Amino acid sequence: MSEDIDVKLEQEVAVFYQSLGIHQGPGDIQYRIILRVLGRNEGRITEFAEIRKYTDPFADKGSIGSKMKTVFQLEGLAEKVKRGGYIITDKGVMASNFLKDSTTFYKKNKRMGEIIERMP
Repeated sequence: MSEDIDVKLEQEVAVFYQSLGIHQGPGDIQYRIILRVLGRNEGRITEFAEIRKYTDPFADKGSIGSKMKTVFQLEGLAEKVKRGGYIITDKGVMASNFLKDSTTFYKKNKRMGEIIERMP
């Protein structure tokens, strides 16, 4: 496994995008976490249990399973390759990269806000 996923940061970023009126994609914490887990396992099978490791503190199993079926599989972001096993698609990799960019934008925006607050 490469990098660990900072769920607290992902929640902050989701709230930021929700404040801009974006409730799907970057503003949906479940979407962010699932896509981050799938993205870091690019080229490998991601077990549902691995996704649940990060989502259990704030979501029930049913909502995550439902999101996998109705969003990730339906939109072609991930393919189910076995019972409880998913692999990210090229479209999913693009979405994952977009989420990384959305996090970078959030961090820059937050840093700029902090600088402005300190100005006399």
